[in-house]
Amino acid sequence: MELSKQKNYQQSFDLACSTIKGMNPEERAKKAGADYQRGKDGEKIIVHFFSEPYHIQFPKIEFSSPGKKIVSLVTRILLLHYLIHADGSPLTGKWVAYKDIPGGLLYTGVFARRVTEPLQRKFGSAAELFQAVGTKSGGEPVGIGDSSFILKAFPCVLLQYILWEGDDEFPPSAQLLFDASVDHYLTLEDIVVLGQVTTGRLINRALL
Repeated sequence: MELSKQKNYQQSFDLACSTIKGMNPEERAKKAGADYQRGKDGEKIIVHFFSEPYHIQFPKIEFSSPGKKIVSLVTRILLLHYLIHADGSPLTGKWVAYKDIPGGLLYTGVFARRVTEPLQRKFGSAAELFQAVGTKSGGEPVGIGDSSFILKAFPCVLLQYILWEGDDEFPPSAQLLFDASVDHYLTLEDIVVLGQVTTGRLINRALL
C-alpha cells in the first residue's frame, strides 16, 4: 500500500474508532443486524463480512476473526463505518447502480476504474469462470446476462454482479448493483472501497 494511502486509511480508522467509542454498542449492533454480547471483558459486536465473523471488542476497539492472524486495515475501516452509519433501514428489493445512489453520479468514473473495468478485463470472455468464482465466494445465481450472482457483504448490504461477455460487435460489460438502501449503511466512498475489495477477491480467487 502506498504511504500516502496508508496514512489516509490510518486517519480514517482513528476517526472511526473515536466516533464509535461515543456510541452505544448494543444499539449499533441492532441497527446493523449484528450480534451483541456482554461479558466480564466488556462488550462485543460480531459482524459477518462475506459470511466470515469479525469480533470487535469494546471499549478498546480490538478486532479478531477465527482463522485470521490479523484483520486488515481496510476491513477494519469498513466494519466500523458500517456499524457507525447503519440506521436499521430494511432492504428494498430494488437494485440500483452506483450512479443512482444519491451523490454517486459525480464519482462514477472512479467507481468504473476501480470496480467494473478490472472485471471486464479479467472475465470479459470468461463468463463461466466468473460464475464459478462467484459461487465459490458464496454468491447466489441470479440468471441475468451471461453470468450473475448476489453476494452478501454485510448483513444489510447486498451486491449483485452481472457480466455480459464481449463479441465481435460489442465489448464486454460488467455491472455491480446495490440494494437501494445501501446509503443507509455506507458512505459513497465506502461503497467504492467495498466494490474494489470485492472485485479484487473475485479476481484473486480466479487465479487459484
